[in-house]
Amino acid sequence: MVANGVYKKMNNIPSEIIIIGGGSSINEGISLGLKDRIKDKFVVLCNFAFYHFDGTFLTFIDHEFYSGFLKSNTNPPVMIQNKEHREKIIQFPLIIGHETNQTKTLKVPNTILLKSASTYTRDLSKGIYNSHLVGIFSLTLACWLMDFKGKIFLCGYDYSHRTPEQIQNKEKAKTHYYSEKELNHRGIGYTNFYEKHKSSNYFSCYLQEKNIKIYNVSLNSNIGEFEKINYPTMFDLLDDVRYDQEELRELIKNKIIRALL
Repeated sequence: MVANGVYKKMNNIPSEIIIIGGGSSINEGISLGLKDRIKDKFVVLCNFAFYHFDGTFLTFIDHEFYSGFLKSNTNPPVMIQNKEHREKIIQFPLIIGHETNQTKTLKVPNTILLKSASTYTRDLSKGIYNSHLVGIFSLTLACWLMDFKGKIFLCGYDYSHRTPEQIQNKEKAKTHYYSEKELNHRGIGYTNFYEKHKSSNYFSCYLQEKNIKIYNVSLNSNIGEFEKINYPTMFDLLDDVRYDQEELRELIKNKIIRALL
C-alpha cells in the first residue's frame, strides 16, 4: 500500500499506470484519499480531470475541449469559448491528444498530437485506436507506453446508463464526479452512446494483451471486460513507488518522438 512511497530513478517507463476518467464513481475514491494515494505516480488525466487531480499528462479527443469551449449558463445553453479554461489547459506540462485539422491549428508546444486508428493496433505510427472516446484513447496509449506489459487501473470508467425510471421521466443520469454547475460541457448527463453500444464493441480488443492486467476500479461500472475492484483493493495493489514527474514526462515524449520518426 502506498503511503509516502519511495521515489525511484527511472531508466524505462513504469509498468503501472492509473487513468483518471470522469465517471461519478471516482467520488468514492476521493472520499478515501485517492488524490494523495496517486500523487507522483504515473497518472493519465482524461479531459477535465486535470481540474482536480495532479497527473503526468493530460489527454483529449474533442477539439472543443482543447480550444476551451464550455456550455454557457443561458437557457438554452450554447457552446462558448472560455478563455480561462483554454489558458488552464495550455499551462499543463504535457498534453497528448487527437490530431485533427482544428487541433493542429491550435497546437501549443506542450502538446503532442497523434492520429487516430479505426481499429486496435500496437503500431503508434498507424495511429491510436480511440473510437472517439478519450478513455479508449488513453487506455490504448497507456498499453503502448508500457510496452504491453504491466497493470493499469481505470478510475471513473463508468460507461453510465440511465435507469428505466430516468428514461421514462426523460431525466439525465449522474455521469460525472463533478457537477454541471462546476463544469458544464457536452458530456454532462450524456448517456445515449453508452446505452446504444455494448462496451464489448470497444474494450474486448484489449483482452488479447495477455501481459497487461487491467482493473476497472468501480464495482458498478457498465464495462464488463475487465476485473472490477473497489478503491481499497486498488490502494493495496499499487506499488510503493513514486516518480519525478518531469523525468517521467521526458521519457514519454522521447518514446513517442522516436516511434514517429
